[in-house]
Amino acid sequence: MEWFHCNRCFRQDGAAFAVTSCGHVLCAACGAAGPCPVCGAACRYLPVSDKMLPQEKLFFRSPAAIALKHLAHLAQVWRFQRAQAQLLLAWHKDGARRARQALEATRRTLDARQRELEALQRENAELRHAQLSPVWRGAAGPTSPGPLASPPRRKQV
Repeated sequence: MEWFHCNRCFRQDGAAFAVTSCGHVLCAACGAAGPCPVCGAACRYLPVSDKMLPQEKLFFRSPAAIALKHLAHLAQVWRFQRAQAQLLLAWHKDGARRARQALEATRRTLDARQRELEALQRENAELRHAQLSPVWRGAAGPTSPGPLASPPRRKQV
């Protein structure tokens, strides 16, 4: 840590440093108790050591190392969320594909039913036309039964 030094004497070497609650770093020779020798504030002293809490040690770590750690975690989160979104998208795409297939099958069925309906309508029109034509009524005239009348029943002997 090239930036680390005593804020009073600017010493960088040595093992006994403390950080004050007012934010100054001091070597053991420049202060370990009492008011801060840099700003004069009444403060507490925290020895800089491996025994500090993780949130305290964070101030002495490399910002680049912290950023890389967080970026690696963010990348992991991003990959997980992207994979989840891709699964959901694939599910929706499959559902849309199945719906398109069902729609096409329904259209084919509808087209077949429409052709059947049109054929039946043509047949009905032809039958109505034939029923009304003089040839269908026969040469006997109005006394002969119409096309829809039932033939007379024969008695059984």
